[in-house]
Amino acid sequence: MYHAIYRKPTVPLSIRAASNVTDTRNGAHNMDEKMIRKPEEYKGYKTVTDPEKFSIPWQPFYASGVSKTAALQSRFTHHLGLKYGDHPSQILDLYLPSEVSSSTTTIIFLHGGAFREGHPGQYGYIGEPYLAAGAAYISASYRMAPDAFYPDQVEDVAVLVRWLYTQLAAHGLNRHRLIFMGHSSGALMLALAAVRADWQERTGVPVDIIDTIVIAGANFDHLEDSPTNLVRDASRREEGTVVCNIQRVPRRVVIVFATDERNTGDGRRFARSGKQLGARLADKGAEVSIVELDTDHQGTCKSLCDPYGPVVRALLATI
Repeated sequence: MYHAIYRKPTVPLSIRAASNVTDTRNGAHNMDEKMIRKPEEYKGYKTVTDPEKFSIPWQPFYASGVSKTAALQSRFTHHLGLKYGDHPSQILDLYLPSEVSSSTTTIIFLHGGAFREGHPGQYGYIGEPYLAAGAAYISASYRMAPDAFYPDQVEDVAVLVRWLYTQLAAHGLNRHRLIFMGHSSGALMLALAAVRADWQERTGVPVDIIDTIVIAGANFDHLEDSPTNLVRDASRREEGTVVCNIQRVPRRVVIVFATDERNTGDGRRFARSGKQLGARLADKGAEVSIVELDTDHQGTCKSLCDPYGPVVRALLATI
């Protein structure tokens, strides 16, 4: 099944107020202080220090994300800096709704950043509409260049999923009620893992554990041009291209892109590759929805938490 979503609703979502908010801030588990990553690290990112190389300003985006995430933490119970792997970047922030039960859905978000920047504490705010509607939310990070290159991204998703499958119950959450979201590089690594069937068995999770994915603002075709932060070995470009390695398909896929997604380079590559991937997944039996927007690269990220927008409304209908 393959259909498109374009309309922006005129009526806002009904959001429930949160209660019993506590802060259960969790450190990095005795990690060397110099290795602990912090949300404020964005001030040293390439997008911030070299703004002339980008068509949109990134410093305000990150500063706003950190501020809005701090505000969210004052309203919802949260556990910060939980380690799902051994690398300092394999961390996640977990946010809980006011009520948790075995039917609670967990939304897992993987941030963007061209595989070189990003922190969970810059994207907690993405979870606000889902938390208010009764879902749990996880903002996760992963290894990045120069410490990791393809296929390390797939491995990080596998390690993260194993943590979810073995640890969510300790927080009262259902390990089978999961929705995965990613933006930009986070969307690409999620898509790469979601269409493969060669890591689940060795990780000890069901092959269909990635059932629903929302992938926004990513270029999924790297046959012609692969970013050096993703694939260091040019001979593995085909392997690192999602449409060339579809071994399985998630049951439900939402692909979000802008018609001309301004940031760097050809802004129309996101739409081209997103439509191509959507058609290929639909041919193999996935239920695919396309959300095409008139915005820039930051806008496709923000669409994931827009209470008026089609992505949030579609997901809340399932949780």
